[in-house]
Amino acid sequence: MLFKAGVFESCQAIPISMSRGWTLKFITRDQDVVTLNLQRSKHEREFKSLDGASAVARRIGFDWLNVQIGELQWREKVSRTGS
Repeated sequence: MLFKAGVFESCQAIPISMSRGWTLKFITRDQDVVTLNLQRSKHEREFKSLDGASAVARRIGFDWLNVQIGELQWREKVSRTGS
């Protein structure tokens, strides 16, 4: 709902730790950071792979995913299956 309302400016994938996986963070137009949480709790949703995080970002509606590992940053086009 928030994506469709135009609240978010971008989506970032950030490693939790090298062995645990990834989390998604959304940057709002006001530059606030919103973390994707599990549906039934306030815990951050964790993804085992960058591909899994990317798939969820795509389902939400993002076309691009910003990836950040420490100082290293890049932007990836989120693939659309069947397009």
